[in-house]
Amino acid sequence: MKTPATAAATPVRLQRIEVYSFVDEDGARAAWNATEGRQIAEAEGNEKVRFNPADNGINLEHIRQRYPDLDWEHAKGIPFFDLAKPLLFVPWKGKAVLIDGWHRLAKCVLLGGFDLPALLLTQEQADRCRVEKIVEITEVPV
Repeated sequence: MKTPATAAATPVRLQRIEVYSFVDEDGARAAWNATEGRQIAEAEGNEKVRFNPADNGINLEHIRQRYPDLDWEHAKGIPFFDLAKPLLFVPWKGKAVLIDGWHRLAKCVLLGGFDLPALLLTQEQADRCRVEKIVEITEVPV
């Protein structure tokens, strides 16, 4: 009796992709692949800047208005050292929109507010990670 041939299993590393979407005050919808945006900023050497929530009018009420579904328990549980990961902003109609780092921002404000590191994508970089259509996957077949 012959033994069946078996193929060697090759591990596959799946990357978690985070997409941030929002509707602005004019009703315009936009979405960005924050994972790709961060990779672009890091690969192209975008300079880190200091971002202070209070200096930019951000308090707990502002966060609640902008991100009503924020998981506050998750924000409270973020270790202090995770606040060293830069926030990620994209330009939008003359303003900067936060696409990655809402929980870190909330943690910072809960602790009284202080400078956080941040990255700002250029318009060209933001356009490269812009998502035109979002397909929600609720279940992955096994």
